[in-house]
Amino acid sequence: MKISEKVRRWCIPALAAFLMVPCLNLMRTLAAGGIETDRDCSLTVSVDIIKETDGSNDKYLEDFNRMRIPVSVYKVADVDVTGQNYTPAAAFGGLDLAGLSSDHKAESTAARWRELAAEAEQVLTEKLEAGEPLEAAGSTVLEKAEGSTEAAKGTLDGLKPGLYLVAPEASHNPDYTVRYAFTPYLTALPNSEYALTGAGSDEWVYDVTVGLKPDAVPLYGRLNITKILKEYNETLGPATFVFHAVGRDGSGAVKYEEVASLTFGAAGSDTVTLEGIPAGLTVTVTEVYSGASYTIEGSGTASALVWSGEAVSAGVSGEASVTFTNRYGGGNRGGYGVTNHFESDGEGGWIWENPTTPPEE
Repeated sequence: MKISEKVRRWCIPALAAFLMVPCLNLMRTLAAGGIETDRDCSLTVSVDIIKETDGSNDKYLEDFNRMRIPVSVYKVADVDVTGQNYTPAAAFGGLDLAGLSSDHKAESTAARWRELAAEAEQVLTEKLEAGEPLEAAGSTVLEKAEGSTEAAKGTLDGLKPGLYLVAPEASHNPDYTVRYAFTPYLTALPNSEYALTGAGSDEWVYDVTVGLKPDAVPLYGRLNITKILKEYNETLGPATFVFHAVGRDGSGAVKYEEVASLTFGAAGSDTVTLEGIPAGLTVTVTEVYSGASYTIEGSGTASALVWSGEAVSAGVSGEASVTFTNRYGGGNRGGYGVTNHFESDGEGGWIWENPTTPPEE
């Protein structure tokens, strides 16, 4: 098959222009002097707070100013003098790093960086589970310096040029009411505005700053309500005691409300546990019904601060609990009852639950 002279005249300059594009990129990179592959880089990590117009992130910023967030970085690949080609480290050999710098303006390229960061984090997880944890290239702790007006941050020095995975640890706020998880992040050291975006300055920056994206996960706890019944009148039969629990936040706003009960067929003690209470609430429990012929000793109201399950596991505090004591106060009226609980079915209706059943005779 012969190519006409006209087609050849069109193809030759087109092909030359096509081949010129990567050459121009390389020339642009080299024009900046190329990467000094033996030079040390630094990486400063901070928490990237995007302030909402309603101020809803203010409390998160307050948390970060009081927290210490451990961050480790792992070298995923070496980079050549052009800053365009990566050679994976042995542990990350399964990652396909080809073409990372081919089109920085495309959303697909940004998505690919996110995918690779997730894949690299998966490598870390698998190594750890296999008892072969990878050695970090460096680590730091993000915290707010005393008296500083800047946000919490940490800096790693002495990092050689290459591609790094920034791996922060999920961390609790000091009150253990929220756990913050952070998206894994890949960053190139050094980098340049041009290398990252395809436009702007081509000067290599060896001291790089990145911001982490936090994801706040609210935590929950439990409250144990214990009833001690010192005396029991068998003639009257089962005795039910009913409790009303109200949880308030620091401003006094009601954020939780529930009713619970305990039924006794003999003297002794028993406990009912309320689950799924937002951590950090102060829950006030009132014994609203005391089994007709039974009298409560002391106050009929008690309060407790609810700690999250994570706080309890960490030994920061025990589970929240309150205790009420009753005795037989005379009289001949029985006091058995039931507690009704209604749960939304998600379709505009309600599901009735009655967990209270009389004890077997």
